[in-house]
Amino acid sequence: MPRWLTPARGFVASFALLVALGTAALQLPGVTKSGRELRWDEALFTSTSAVCVTGLVVRSPEDFTVAGQAVIMTLFQVGGLGVLTFGFFLVILVGRRMSFFGRALVQSTLAEGPWEDFWPLLRMAAGVTFLVEAIGASLLMLAWGPDMGWFRAFGWGAFHAVSAFCNAGFGLHPASLMPWRGNILVVATVAGLIIVGGLGFLPLTDIYDRWRSGRRRPLSLHTRLVLATTLALLIGGMIGVGVLEWHGALNGIPSDERAAAIAFQAVTPRTAGFSTLDYGRFSAAGLLFTVMLMFVGASPGSTGGGVKTTTLGVLVAAAVSRSRGHRRVNLWNRTLPTDALASAVALMLSSLALVLLATLIMLHLEAELGGPFGGAGSFLKVLFEAVSAFGTVGLSTGITAQLGVPSRLILVTLMFLGRVGPLTFGLALVDRDMPGDWQQPEESVMIG
Repeated sequence: MPRWLTPARGFVASFALLVALGTAALQLPGVTKSGRELRWDEALFTSTSAVCVTGLVVRSPEDFTVAGQAVIMTLFQVGGLGVLTFGFFLVILVGRRMSFFGRALVQSTLAEGPWEDFWPLLRMAAGVTFLVEAIGASLLMLAWGPDMGWFRAFGWGAFHAVSAFCNAGFGLHPASLMPWRGNILVVATVAGLIIVGGLGFLPLTDIYDRWRSGRRRPLSLHTRLVLATTLALLIGGMIGVGVLEWHGALNGIPSDERAAAIAFQAVTPRTAGFSTLDYGRFSAAGLLFTVMLMFVGASPGSTGGGVKTTTLGVLVAAAVSRSRGHRRVNLWNRTLPTDALASAVALMLSSLALVLLATLIMLHLEAELGGPFGGAGSFLKVLFEAVSAFGTVGLSTGITAQLGVPSRLILVTLMFLGRVGPLTFGLALVDRDMPGDWQQPEESVMIG
C-alpha cells in the first residue's frame, strides 16, 4: 500500500469512491422510469445523500424503479455501516501495519476496545445490524400488509427498516410517513430503529456485555454520557415541539395523533429525516429549534451524523464544572482528559463555521442567479437545509428541488463533510498522523 494513504485519507477516499460508483449506477438504464432519467447533478446529489445517509432528495421516489430503489438502499446500507470499515479490510489483508490512530479511526465506526477485539466486534456489529433491521422490517410488514398486500409490504418494510436504522431518512412515499401518522406500529417501529441506530455500537455493546455477564458492573463513561444526552435531547425535543407547534404544524391534527407526532418529531431530527408533520408549516421558532436538534445529531460510532451527543455533553459538563470553580471537567466523579474537551470545542466551532459559511454562499448564489430563495426572508429555510445536509438528517421545508445547481453542489459538499467529519477531512488534507507514542486514556469518550 502507498505510504501516502493514511487512515484519514482512506476513510475519505472510501466514501468518495462509493459516491462516484453510486452516481454512475443511478444513471444506468432501468434505474428510473421511462422519461424520468436523472441528470448528472441529480444523480450525484442522490448518491451522496444515500451514501452519507442523509435523505435529502431532488426527485420523487416515484421516479425510480424497483431496481433504482434497490441501488439507493444498497448505498445507504453500506454508508450506514461505514465505508471505512470495509476499506480497511484491504489494508489488513495486505498486512500493512497501521498506527495507533489508524486503528482507533477504524474502531470508531464501531466501538472502542482493544485491537485484538476488533474482529469479534465487527461480526457482532454486522449481526446486530441485520437482526434489528429484520425485526423492524417484519413489524412494518405487519403494519402495511393488510392495506397494500403482503408482497409489496415486504419490500416497503425492508426498505424503511434499513433506512430508519441507518438514519438515512429515505422513504418510498412522497409525503414520507405522514399518511401513517396515526399508525402507532409504524411510528413506534421507525422511531425505535432511529434511536437504536443513533446510539452507536459502543453503548449497545456495553449494555449487552453488562446484561450477558449478569454482574452489576458500571457502564462505561462514554455509554453513560451518550444515554444521558440522548434522553435529555428526546425529552427536551418533545417539550419544544409540543410548545412551539401546538398552534402551528400540530393544529388540526386529531388529539389522539398529536402525542405520537410530537414524540416522533423529537426523534427524527437526530439525523433520521423521516417526518409525520409537514415542516413547510412549521413556525420560525419551530424551525430554529429543529435546527438545533439537527446540528447535535446522533452519537459517535453510530449510523448518524451531526456534531454528536458526546460533544454537546462534554461542553455542557465543562460549563457546569467551570461555573462551580473547578479547573477540570468532571463527569460522574470521573475527570475527562483535556484532549476530549479540546476535540469537542474544535469540532463544534469548525462545524458551526462550516454551516454558516455554506448558508452565506447559498443565499448569495440564489440571489445572484435569480433563485427564489435569495431574499432575507429565506434565511431560515436555507439555514435549515444546510444544517440538515451537514447533520445528515434529510429533513426539509420542501425547497431542495427548487434550489439551483450551485446550491445543490454546496449541499453535496456539506453532506459529505458531515458524514466523514470536518476534523477527519482536515487530517486527510495534511500529511500527518497522530504521533506513534500517543496514548489513549483508560476511560474517555469518543468525540465526532
